[in-house]
Amino acid sequence: MGKLYHLEVGCADASVIKTSSATFLIDCHNIEDYARLLPSNKRLRGVFITHQHKDHYSGLGYLKNRGYTIDHLIYSPYKRRYYNDHSVSIDEWHEFNGYLDYFGRKGTKLHKPYRQQSFNKPWGSTDGVSFGIIGPTKSIATSDTRELHDACLVILAIMGNRQCLFTGDASDASLKWIADNTPNYCDDILHASHHGSINGADLDFIKKCNADYTVVSTKCGVHENVPHPKAMQRYLSYTRKNVYRTDVNGTWEWTF
Repeated sequence: MGKLYHLEVGCADASVIKTSSATFLIDCHNIEDYARLLPSNKRLRGVFITHQHKDHYSGLGYLKNRGYTIDHLIYSPYKRRYYNDHSVSIDEWHEFNGYLDYFGRKGTKLHKPYRQQSFNKPWGSTDGVSFGIIGPTKSIATSDTRELHDACLVILAIMGNRQCLFTGDASDASLKWIADNTPNYCDDILHASHHGSINGADLDFIKKCNADYTVVSTKCGVHENVPHPKAMQRYLSYTRKNVYRTDVNGTWEWTF
């Protein structure tokens, strides 16, 4: 028995997976507002940071300052193009890498995976939860024209009778490649890309998700056209049961 929480953190991302003996985070913006969901022993089994934008990694500062330990920190393998890269600021880049240095010195195992080559077994599995790294594919993530969202982690979490595909802010190029090269990559819960932006709402990807439920972590008024009406219509049209928005429905909780 366990719980999956999609947290209401504005136009940002943070989710928590809790089992009887382990806690995992998938992005962690404003995680301090949900400290009640964190383990009392301050040990996190795994933290996934889909990419190096502050609205996805900011909670690492809270975890550092409050003395949490992280067994495994898994993050985007992006390589910043220093002279002409506006997809991630130099301040964000240095801040995130500072957190990597800190937790690495404390014994955290650091991982920056590309899409796994085979899905015959999970990328990682523990405490009844398994994870697959569905994206990014290396060819897109390392292209000369790459941007950070091209290298965003796309993570399939399988939790007992439930599964959730976390897409972070993955780009259309990355999602379209996944749609064309991956069978049965969702089939249950989709955590939608990029807060309901039209960038990250590739139509083929959404159709082939075959999702029963879609969760959009968003807030109106933060960015222009986010959430985007066309993107939201795609989710509504191709989600079999319900589409949830954290700014409308609040934190959403699932049992597995």
